Amino acid sequence: MSKKQIIQPLLEVPVVRFPTEKSEIDPIEEMIYALTDPIIVFPAGGWENDIPEKLKNELPLHRLLHVKLCLDHKEDWDMACDLEALTYLYPASLAAPMGEQWTRIYLYLGTRCYGSSFPDDIKQEPLDQYDRSQLKDLKRWIRKKKVEARKLKKQGNKIKVVQDYEYEQLAMDI
Repeated sequence: MSKKQIIQPLLEVPVVRFPTEKSEIDPIEEMIYALTDPIIVFPAGGWENDIPEKLKNELPLHRLLHVKLCLDHKEDWDMACDLEALTYLYPASLAAPMGEQWTRIYLYLGTRCYGSSFPDDIKQEPLDQYDRSQLKDLKRWIRKKKVEARKLKKQGNKIKVVQDYEYEQLAMDI
């Protein structure tokens, strides 16, 4: 395969639109943001500072993969990736016992993100329709908070390395 065959598809990156908004998405910018966006976490009284380095280190790669899947129309631009949702829920799982629904969602995300390395006895394969809709809402909410943090950063406002926002629906179940 020649260099031209490798580089040509990269030069033909389309500009796409959010299905819910009129704004255009620049995939190149999204790749940069995948590496630089803050981590949105549940404010859990200090537990948010204990997110494992493994999660933090893997997050940019999962975000880049999410951008690729969005370009291939296999994921939605207006949602965060699975690992971002898992990372958000991690401190919540340490702060207090989660309700049954959020436990299923948390274990489902662990299963999706870590596959065969996730313990068999706690794997959660399918989610029912309601749980899937709750997960999608959480992922959209995380994406929205990331975009808000980007805007603050562009305005020159300092933001914390780890952003702590409380997802209203999750707060009701813990």
